[in-house]
Amino acid sequence: MFYFNEFALKPGITGFFRITRFVPVLASSLCAFALGILPAISSKGFNILTAWHVLLIVFAGITLHCVTGHAYNDFTDWRSGTDKHSPGILSGGSGVIEEGLLNESKLFLIGLAGMALPILIGLYFYSLRGVNVIYILLIGIWAGASYSLPPFRLAYRPLAGEWLALFPAFISITAGSFFILTGGMSWQVITAGIIHGLITLGWIMQHHLTDIKSDLNAIPVKITTPAFVFKYWGIYATRFVPVLYFFFASIVSFAGAIFIKPILALSIISSSLCIYIAVMTDPSDVHSITAGEIKMLAIGSGNAAVLAILLALGY
Repeated sequence: MFYFNEFALKPGITGFFRITRFVPVLASSLCAFALGILPAISSKGFNILTAWHVLLIVFAGITLHCVTGHAYNDFTDWRSGTDKHSPGILSGGSGVIEEGLLNESKLFLIGLAGMALPILIGLYFYSLRGVNVIYILLIGIWAGASYSLPPFRLAYRPLAGEWLALFPAFISITAGSFFILTGGMSWQVITAGIIHGLITLGWIMQHHLTDIKSDLNAIPVKITTPAFVFKYWGIYATRFVPVLYFFFASIVSFAGAIFIKPILALSIISSSLCIYIAVMTDPSDVHSITAGEIKMLAIGSGNAAVLAILLALGY
């Protein structure tokens, strides 16, 4: 008898779903979409066509993140060896190669295939909104590929992975979804996207703390920003990498509250809580790092959800 569960699925299908890793996608990309989509619906109204467009927008972005981005990240980190030796609880890849669910060739092809439907969806929206949609699409493709794949391999260079791949992608998700749905732009939406992007980078840096030693033993060496700080200032200085990103988020929140929308000041509370968690983390203890990351994920997601709703309500 056939039972539809993980144990009955073919290894390739199981591996495909394993690499999607829904929780970090929810905390980063889906929340970024909410910050663009809810204010857009509030501005332009909701109908069947809008619902269809929202579905296409979210599907395209999530596919580039879940499928292309994660497949190539697993592919590269397995080849370099960092995933094989990672002590992390939440980090260390999906394990699909190690468990024989997928091989390197299939992972690479899955990443490539993940671009196909987003490109078609992008061309559809190009017919409605013009060339700006192509720029948004290219940012998503660039982030999904350049973060892990050579020759760029931006995740293996300090600051580059965050600022040249991830951060532009998060901003384009929020601002791009608003633009596609409305045909316009909003400074409050852009600012909310920047705040969420910085908070997301903060917990991603926390995520990297568990893998510092395995990253530095990888071939090629994976020098994340925390790994770079570790090399020059030691393990206990690494906690201040996520602190810095949360601090930037609080500064943008403060400036946004003064010049754009007072409600943006709410993110100062969330950023401050994350700063406290980061400072209290023991970066030599994987359980302390993981517990802190989970709290940051919850705070960041909650902040984005509340902010999206309040902006949509006109606050």
